[in-house]
Amino acid sequence: MAQASFICLLLSFSIIILSNAADINIDCGSSSSHVDADNRTWVGDTGFVTTGLTSTFKPIVTTAESLTTLRYFPTGETNCYSNIPVDKGGKVLVRTRFNYGNYDGENKAPKFDVVYDGKHRDSVVTVTSISGTRSEAIYIPESGNTSVCFFRMFLNENPFVSTIEIRRLDDSMYTDLGPKEGFILQQRTAYGRVQDLVRSPFDPYDRIWAPTPLSTVTLTSAATSINTSGADNRPPEIVLRTAWSREDMAFYDIKLPFSGVTFYIVLYFSEPLTLASDQKRTFYVNYDNKQVGPSVIAPPFGAVTQASLRAVVTTSLPYLTFKAKPDSTLNPLINALELYVISNSAGNGTNSTSSGSGGSPSTGGGGGGSPSTGGGGGSPTTGGGGESPSTGGGGGSSGSGGGGGKSGPLTTTINHHHYGSEQTVIAPNADTVTQIQNAK
Repeated sequence: MAQASFICLLLSFSIIILSNAADINIDCGSSSSHVDADNRTWVGDTGFVTTGLTSTFKPIVTTAESLTTLRYFPTGETNCYSNIPVDKGGKVLVRTRFNYGNYDGENKAPKFDVVYDGKHRDSVVTVTSISGTRSEAIYIPESGNTSVCFFRMFLNENPFVSTIEIRRLDDSMYTDLGPKEGFILQQRTAYGRVQDLVRSPFDPYDRIWAPTPLSTVTLTSAATSINTSGADNRPPEIVLRTAWSREDMAFYDIKLPFSGVTFYIVLYFSEPLTLASDQKRTFYVNYDNKQVGPSVIAPPFGAVTQASLRAVVTTSLPYLTFKAKPDSTLNPLINALELYVISNSAGNGTNSTSSGSGGSPSTGGGGGGSPSTGGGGGSPTTGGGGESPSTGGGGGSSGSGGGGGKSGPLTTTINHHHYGSEQTVIAPNADTVTQIQNAK
């Protein structure tokens, strides 16, 4: 009996190891392993790279250990991390992060390109301030190993990297992603959260959701729990706990690096109020004059609707607009958003919706896209903060959308690209402006 129990314990341990095979944290520039304050294990990078030099810097604020070391590449046009183990054919999220820290004393943060798995390219613009920069890609590796390469774009600017993180995603997520495509992150936002970033453990896939420090009307969900299983991309419940609501919202910061790229935008909606029999919230959403989702949006209470669109952006300043149906008594709302550029895409754009009752969006093809430029976000705070969504707004009578209504244009700052070096106390570095105004 004791032997059988021991064998079962070994099998269970093996299953745990296999289930975490694709979750890897590489501390670039370090040769040793360590466990951080959030119980994440970091490994040194010497088993993944053979070129480059290492450096460290002393941060002026409290910073995660993994972000105080880096590897830089003073020679060669291309330098790569390779043989990073992943599940062949499974979806992964790969996040690279860059904290310059003036390690070289030049006070000149470089610009360079990062390429994932040999084909998904993003352009990185690092910063000299204490805030960091990040880049993210979601794709399906073609083998049991993946690579992250850094391409020199300017002769006197050396690429560098602070960390590389690999996160495995469920195969049922991001079904709009083609087998040879990549989603290059431009923006991932939780509306109504006013301070801390959200990531693991609140998001089991360790995606990073940026807060919105100020808002128009913030609604807080009255639902005891929110079932997220109906949305293919599995947004974490915490980002559905708050929403922005206003009459005829228009977001002008939901932008792409340049015209002509193929994009994928996905929005999440959950009704925060227990609606009376005479209340109704239904609306349409458009991005760059293309409808997001194939039909009208009616957010479910205690569940979530996901609406997405794949298309080719036709203007240099695309915008996201919300318009209530004529018979709707409540204003439109939004809980969360993800925006990506699609690499290696082809075909015509499509849109799709999945709701609380399940359903898989159509795949459709982008439209002749080139790999994206555009940075990622910055270095988030560890742990993503507490699970206490901001209050405010709330309530709401018929026709108000929880306090919506007209009050003129409102401008808020949202830091989508640089968040401050993984600090205990957040000091947002606002670099993007969102305008929310009446679209009449």
